[in-house]
Amino acid sequence: MAYEVRVEQVAPRRLAATHATVSRRRLSGEILALFDRVWPVVRRQGVVTGHNVVIYYAGDLETISVDVGVEASGFFASGDVNSVATPAGEVATTSHFGEYSDLAAAHEVLERWCVANGRQAGLRWEVYGDWEENPAKRQTDVYFLLEG
Repeated sequence: MAYEVRVEQVAPRRLAATHATVSRRRLSGEILALFDRVWPVVRRQGVVTGHNVVIYYAGDLETISVDVGVEASGFFASGDVNSVATPAGEVATTSHFGEYSDLAAAHEVLERWCVANGRQAGLRWEVYGDWEENPAKRQTDVYFLLEG
C-alpha cells in the first residue's frame, strides 16, 4: 500500500478511555478487551460517541502503555474509564486502508518520514474509521505528534 504523509495542525479529541499497560505480543486482543470495558460505560451514560481511538505511550520491548477509548462528548468518569484527550499541535499523519493487523506499516512510514525530515516524533495515536465489512475500505488514521 502506498501511504501519503501529511503535516497538519490538529485539535484535541476528547475521549472516554481506560489506561493499561499491555503486552506487545498480544496487543490486538488486549486492545479489543479494553474497548469492551469502555463501551458499556458510555452506553449506560447515554454519551454521544464518535470514533474509537488508541493512544500509545512509552513502553519497553515487552509492554506498552495505552489509552483505549472512544470520542465522547458530555462524558463523566466512571470506574477505570476516564476523560482523556489526544494532544493538540503539529502532527505527521497518514491513512491506512486495510486490516488492522497491517497497521505497523503505516507507523513505519511515519517513522521513516520523521528521520528523513529531521523531525522528532512524540506521542502516537490511531483513529479508527467507521466499520466496513470489506477490509480494503477500513480506514485508520495514524498520527505522530511532532516535537520542536
